[in-house]
Amino acid sequence: MNIEAMRQARNAFVWNLNTDLDNISSCEQWANMLRKNIDALDKAIADAELKWVGLTDEELLQAYGWRLAQGAPNWLLEEAKQELLGALRKVEASIKEKNS
Repeated sequence: MNIEAMRQARNAFVWNLNTDLDNISSCEQWANMLRKNIDALDKAIADAELKWVGLTDEELLQAYGWRLAQGAPNWLLEEAKQELLGALRKVEASIKEKNS
Protein backbone atom coordinates (compact mmCIF):
# COMPACT_ATOMS: atom_id res chain seq x y z
CA MET A 1 0.00 0.00 0.00
CA ASN A 2 1.51 3.35 -0.94
CA ILE A 3 1.56 6.33 1.38
CA GLU A 4 -1.17 8.24 -0.48
CA ALA A 5 -3.55 5.25 -0.29
CA MET A 6 -2.84 4.94 3.43
CA ARG A 7 -3.57 8.66 3.92
CA GLN A 8 -6.87 8.38 2.02
CA ALA A 9 -7.95 5.35 4.07
CA ARG A 10 -6.97 7.09 7.29
CA ASN A 11 -8.92 10.21 6.35
CA ALA A 12 -12.00 8.08 5.61
CA PHE A 13 -11.72 6.47 9.04
CA VAL A 14 -11.33 9.86 10.73
CA TRP A 15 -14.37 11.20 8.88
CA ASN A 16 -16.44 8.18 9.96
CA LEU A 17 -15.25 8.49 13.54
CA ASN A 18 -16.20 12.17 13.65
CA THR A 19 -19.82 11.48 12.64
CA ASP A 20 -20.78 11.24 16.31
CA LEU A 21 -20.81 7.44 16.45
CA ASP A 22 -19.73 7.44 20.12
CA ASN A 23 -23.19 8.71 21.10
CA ILE A 24 -24.92 5.70 19.60
CA SER A 25 -24.48 2.76 21.95
CA SER A 26 -24.93 0.12 19.24
CA CYS A 27 -22.04 1.68 17.25
CA GLU A 28 -19.49 1.77 20.06
CA GLN A 29 -17.67 -1.30 18.74
CA TRP A 30 -17.53 0.30 15.28
CA ALA A 31 -15.97 3.43 16.76
CA ASN A 32 -13.39 1.35 18.66
CA MET A 33 -12.51 -0.53 15.48
CA LEU A 34 -12.09 2.76 13.61
CA ARG A 35 -9.75 4.08 16.30
CA LYS A 36 -7.66 0.91 16.11
CA ASN A 37 -7.45 1.13 12.30
CA ILE A 38 -6.55 4.83 12.40
CA ASP A 39 -3.69 4.08 14.82
CA ALA A 40 -2.46 1.22 12.62
CA LEU A 41 -2.57 3.41 9.51
CA ASP A 42 -0.75 6.25 11.29
CA LYS A 43 2.02 3.81 12.18
CA ALA A 44 2.14 2.38 8.65
CA ILE A 45 2.36 5.88 7.16
CA ALA A 46 5.16 6.86 9.55
CA ASP A 47 7.05 3.63 8.85
CA ALA A 48 6.68 4.08 5.08
CA GLU A 49 7.84 7.69 5.21
CA LEU A 50 10.90 6.79 7.27
CA LYS A 51 11.96 3.78 5.22
CA TRP A 52 15.75 3.80 4.91
CA VAL A 53 17.27 3.43 1.48
CA GLY A 54 21.02 2.94 1.58
CA LEU A 55 23.54 3.90 -1.06
CA THR A 56 25.38 1.51 -3.36
CA ASP A 57 29.15 1.25 -3.03
CA GLU A 58 29.53 3.34 -6.18
CA GLU A 59 27.17 6.04 -4.84
CA LEU A 60 29.08 6.18 -1.55
CA LEU A 61 32.41 6.52 -3.31
CA GLN A 62 31.04 9.17 -5.66
CA ALA A 63 29.54 11.15 -2.77
CA TYR A 64 32.88 11.02 -0.97
CA GLY A 65 34.70 12.18 -4.10
CA TRP A 66 36.73 8.99 -4.61
CA ARG A 67 39.04 9.17 -7.61
CA LEU A 68 41.36 6.50 -8.92
CA ALA A 69 44.97 7.55 -8.57
CA GLN A 70 46.87 7.50 -11.84
CA GLY A 71 49.69 4.95 -11.87
CA ALA A 72 48.88 3.39 -8.49
CA PRO A 73 48.94 -0.43 -8.36
CA ASN A 74 45.50 -2.05 -8.65
CA TRP A 75 45.89 -4.00 -5.40
CA LEU A 76 46.64 -0.80 -3.49
CA LEU A 77 43.66 0.99 -5.02
CA GLU A 78 41.34 -1.90 -4.19
CA GLU A 79 42.63 -2.09 -0.62
CA ALA A 80 42.16 1.66 -0.09
CA LYS A 81 38.73 1.53 -1.72
CA GLN A 82 37.57 -1.29 0.58
CA GLU A 83 38.91 0.49 3.66
CA LEU A 84 37.09 3.68 2.68
CA LEU A 85 33.85 1.78 1.98
CA GLY A 86 34.08 0.11 5.39
CA ALA A 87 34.40 3.48 7.11
CA LEU A 88 31.54 4.97 5.09
CA ARG A 89 29.27 1.98 5.85
CA LYS A 90 29.93 2.52 9.58
CA VAL A 91 28.86 6.16 9.25
CA GLU A 92 25.77 5.06 7.28
CA ALA A 93 24.87 2.48 9.96
CA SER A 94 25.18 5.11 12.69
CA ILE A 95 22.86 7.47 10.82
CA LYS A 96 20.36 4.66 10.18
CA GLU A 97 20.39 3.65 13.86
CA LYS A 98 19.91 7.23 15.00
CA ASN A 99 16.88 7.63 12.71
CA SER A 100 15.21 4.36 13.72
